Amino acid sequence: MKKFLLVLIVFTFAFGLMACQTEEGTPGITETEIIVGNTAATSGVFAGVGVPFNLAMQVVFDEYNATHDGRDINFIHYDDGFDGAQGLAYTKKLVEEDNVFALVGHFGTNTVNSTMDYLLESGIPMVYGVTGVNSLFYENQPGNNILSVQPIYRTEGRMMVARALNESIFGAAGDAKLAADDKIVVLYSDDDAGQSIKVGIADEVASAEVADRVTYLPFSASTASAVASVALDLDPAVFLFSANQAPATAMATALRVAESTVPVLSSYVNSAGVFAPAMADATTPLPFEVYANAWVDISEAGAPAPTAAQIGGDGTLAGWAFPDFAYLANFTATYWDTFVHDMNSSDRTDGDTAAKDLWANAYAIAGYIAAQTFVTLLERVDLDTVTWESFIAAAEESPLSLPMSGTVNWADGNRTGLSMLALNKLVYAPTTSFTKIIGLEAIETVRAK
Repeated sequence: MKKFLLVLIVFTFAFGLMACQTEEGTPGITETEIIVGNTAATSGVFAGVGVPFNLAMQVVFDEYNATHDGRDINFIHYDDGFDGAQGLAYTKKLVEEDNVFALVGHFGTNTVNSTMDYLLESGIPMVYGVTGVNSLFYENQPGNNILSVQPIYRTEGRMMVARALNESIFGAAGDAKLAADDKIVVLYSDDDAGQSIKVGIADEVASAEVADRVTYLPFSASTASAVASVALDLDPAVFLFSANQAPATAMATALRVAESTVPVLSSYVNSAGVFAPAMADATTPLPFEVYANAWVDISEAGAPAPTAAQIGGDGTLAGWAFPDFAYLANFTATYWDTFVHDMNSSDRTDGDTAAKDLWANAYAIAGYIAAQTFVTLLERVDLDTVTWESFIAAAEESPLSLPMSGTVNWADGNRTGLSMLALNKLVYAPTTSFTKIIGLEAIETVRAK
């Protein structure tokens, strides 16, 4: 009887607590605000990613606040320095003290992995994880609060192998496939990102039955030079970079110093800014070709150069030294009319970085898409009655078309992110950047080539 009464008291207390929380309303939705937040690295080595990403998100939220009546979006951010433990502490602060409605742009492999159990337990909507780590991958889980957008690393690893085996991008003229006995060396950073991509690589290697051609070599920034030497001694036809950011820069540098001419296939996370520091100087190309997957598609052959009206702001672009915009032809109107226009029309800054400086920044584009994803989902709900559960249900209602990218579909509880990828090539004129050589494709299309 005493046990029964104890259980009854505990149940009654818990029910009363839940009822009290319900009466207080949905966390983060006040009479005047929609409170969202993230914890991201905006200092240290990863500030070059976190600062552009968050600035672009804030630009979108500013535009939303200026053009929508009613509640304004209040974006709260903490700098976790890309430290998982700090990221978890700040995530708990956002949820439990700041009472945010959602986490938008949940940043980086370390923090995502460190907070995943907490996020799933809390039930708070997480819109757009700024990583492709495999812990974001879920299937057939309706109501799951993790709304993944970026391609998951496991999917990308599979695509990297499919590209290596089937694309005609190799040889002296860049138009040949690998030979049936050509060797592939996978250079993977022994961290969460490297291991996650490697899982997908191993999946596709097994499926294609080419394990005898593939060698896996782990490395870190400190061992990159030694591992590069070992890798080149294997006489590979291609390197697959299962590594992101600083480790990828370190390996690219080591291969350049070793005078490698072996082409590299890399992750979509590695922008031109990852490979530029590996160059001997600003005008000397790397001695090897670099290819990277891409889920953002902003190029369009034959598209005209932008007008001043499309560019926004004062009609000029920060850092653009050419007398006109002729070199900027072949980009989509969507890119100019939305992202560039909004960034160039904003006075937002973070330290020495201005939103206007980021009109060609890949990480800013990702932040822009993350914030646009969230504000588009807001259009699907009634903010006077919205709950976490109804917000997630609205996300699952129908596919969501993303600016400058494809479509994400969370229906039936699928959280697999974007699955169609393009292929870009690193070029050095007029600036060091990636340019599209193959449009968005499913892996089935690549395998059939």
